[in-house]
Amino acid sequence: MNIIDVEVWPLHLPMAPHTPVTVGGETSAAHTLVRVMTDSGIHGCGEVFRLAPAGACALIEHELKPMLLGQDPRQIELLWDRMYRQSFRYGRAGIVLHAISGIEVALWDILGKASGLPVYQLLGGASRVRMPVYASMHKYAEPAHAAAVAVRCVELGYRAIKLHQRDVPSVAAVRAAIGPDIALMLDASGAWSPRVALRMAHELSPFNLEWLEEPLAAMDDYDGLRWLRDRSPVPIAAGENEYTSAGFRELISRRAVDVVQPDVIKAGGLSVCRKVAALAESFDLDFSPHCFYYGPGIAATLHLCLATPRARYIEINPLDLEHEFMLPGMRPVDGYLAAPDAPGLGIDFDLPVLREHRRSFTC
Repeated sequence: MNIIDVEVWPLHLPMAPHTPVTVGGETSAAHTLVRVMTDSGIHGCGEVFRLAPAGACALIEHELKPMLLGQDPRQIELLWDRMYRQSFRYGRAGIVLHAISGIEVALWDILGKASGLPVYQLLGGASRVRMPVYASMHKYAEPAHAAAVAVRCVELGYRAIKLHQRDVPSVAAVRAAIGPDIALMLDASGAWSPRVALRMAHELSPFNLEWLEEPLAAMDDYDGLRWLRDRSPVPIAAGENEYTSAGFRELISRRAVDVVQPDVIKAGGLSVCRKVAALAESFDLDFSPHCFYYGPGIAATLHLCLATPRARYIEINPLDLEHEFMLPGMRPVDGYLAAPDAPGLGIDFDLPVLREHRRSFTC
């Protein structure tokens, strides 16, 4: 079996109507999808982190694809190493790793389909039959808006909610609205200095947060994060903007976090995240990947978490799209995603939807 093509599909899909309106006013969602085609008729589906789609498309089409044509897609570690080493002078993090990650996920999909097994079986087998999820809410302008959306998420079956609010009144309003039994997290998305973050952690402590995520504006300030973690009454989480097992080695070995959060389609793919999970386990840390997606990124994260006993949650964007572009669409039922039994990632693309919503720029 050999690779004969690597297709890139940049999309822009409308979101289903929702109220209240988010701070960003999101009415559509961007996606960059990958299909790796083989001469056996098997293809693999992957997804690249949504930002900078034109750059990701160009990287895949002109730099990474030539490294893969004619190669056996089942040699995942070898091909990952080839892409990484031949791009390290302009890569090692950021958009290059996003592109590599999307391709790598598609290679695992091919391996599973060729083997007749779900990817989680190839990763060591499922440790459970379903994974708990949390609703990762968008940011809202008013505490009452955040509280209303949180209540709606609970009514949909979510038993855990993550906020992107940065103010104490919003957290207080949400906690009062959902009660004490729903798990609650807060993602500051890189907002504060260490001292301000510590003050906020103390002010947020009464609301029983599972974790405070990415509190520091300088996201690679491991010393500052360690200083904060040592003093914070709230567990500290980070990792969605870290890359490769080497990057996580620094974050973890400095004991800068309590919860490790790699992103499968940013950090380097499933192979990298398996190594990060093992590293987190060796330091007795929690593992809960970042996953704010609708496509193969969420499918790959599900397979990773099913095969990782210490994985706590899968992140879900609770706002729906008007049209699913992945079949089946992976949306939770009663707060869980079930283990798929189909080979590979257990999904495929809806090509008519891809063709209808493909973005117009040329890769």
